[in-house]
Amino acid sequence: MRACGKWVTLDAYFDQPAGGFTLFTYIGLVRLTEEGQEKLHEAPVYLEKMEKIITEEGGKLEDIYAVMGPWDFLAIVKYPDNETAFRVLARIGMLDVIKTETFPAEKMEVFFKALV
Repeated sequence: MRACGKWVTLDAYFDQPAGGFTLFTYIGLVRLTEEGQEKLHEAPVYLEKMEKIITEEGGKLEDIYAVMGPWDFLAIVKYPDNETAFRVLARIGMLDVIKTETFPAEKMEVFFKALV
C-alpha cells in the first residue's frame, strides 16, 4: 500500500495483538434466563462456555463483572469485526441459559476526535 509517498505494509495500520488485526471493544450485558437462574450454581460453567465461544471465533473476553439491576453480568469483549460479534452472539444465544445485549464501545478520546 502506498501512503505519504512511501510503500508500507498494512501492518503499519493495525495494532497486531498476537499476530491478528485490531480488535474492537464491545460491552455485553448478560442475563441468566429462567433456566439459568434455576441452576445458578452452574453460572461459572455458562460463563466458561461463553468465553470458549468468544475465543474460538477470534475474540477475547477482556473482563467480566457481576452487576446489580436487570442484568446479571457485564462483559468487556474484543472482536475483530461486527461479523464475528454477530456469529459469537448467535452461538451464545443457542446456549439457552443466558441472554445478551451487546454494544460497540470506544474510548472517549476517539469519540471526541470524531466530532472535530
